[in-house]
Amino acid sequence: MRDRIDRAIAEGKHESIGRLLAGAHTPEHRYAARRIAEAGASLEAALAVAESLAGQKESAARQVACQLVPEVYSSSPDRAASLLRTLADDGEWTVRDAAGEVCGRLLRDDFSRMLDELYEWRKDRSVNVRRAVAVAAGRAASAEHPEWAEPLLKLIEPLLSDRDKNLRRTLAASTIGTSLLGSYPIMAFEYIIKWSTSSDPQVLWNVATALSTPTAAGLVKKALIILRKLSLDERRYVWRAAAAAMWRLGRKRPEIVRPELARWLEDERRIEVAREALKHI
Repeated sequence: MRDRIDRAIAEGKHESIGRLLAGAHTPEHRYAARRIAEAGASLEAALAVAESLAGQKESAARQVACQLVPEVYSSSPDRAASLLRTLADDGEWTVRDAAGEVCGRLLRDDFSRMLDELYEWRKDRSVNVRRAVAVAAGRAASAEHPEWAEPLLKLIEPLLSDRDKNLRRTLAASTIGTSLLGSYPIMAFEYIIKWSTSSDPQVLWNVATALSTPTAAGLVKKALIILRKLSLDERRYVWRAAAAAMWRLGRKRPEIVRPELARWLEDERRIEVAREALKHI
């Protein structure tokens, strides 16, 4: 396949890339993007190719466009980021996911500038673009950069009240519960504590779901302090999220969670939550 990609690029037949890469995976998309950037007369010319590919009907062509953005970003950051924003709202989920992943890579490489860019994306009317912010924050999180912890947590904070199903699942379990809590356990947990004081049921759902991840199992005793409070919430949306967190933590740390749930069975305010959790442990 790579020989055919090289030949098409050498002949300037970029319009055929999408058909050539139908069914291909990310390594091939990245290879094609790298070869287009290397073969172009300039990075600006390669960026023009990326914009052309972004308009093609084949999703593979648009995925190559995503992978071209980091290759050409330095030539025109504003133009490249604008293209990426368009790709983040693509009709095909594979393209949207590729755009979110690339956004995370750019955030790592050019943190301050991309952080400002993503502040604007948070306000976008499209939930797909807002979700890309959550994906990017998770991808950028790194224990090697502790100075990024608070900016990333503040970046995703306004998204906590967004009830879109796809966004909240990405935000709570992946971005907060896995990436941010894994990379910045102290700072991220401080923010989770702060968020747990909200009265917004969606914010509280995100808190509970973030505490249901394998990463949170290492902080189970501290997580229980928050989940005890959430278990008392009378809104089904909240207490069921707390119950789900308890059974997921219970599977990882049964020696701590089971005795806690046994006590909840004796508490009429928490008995329904305990029964729901124990069904799954």
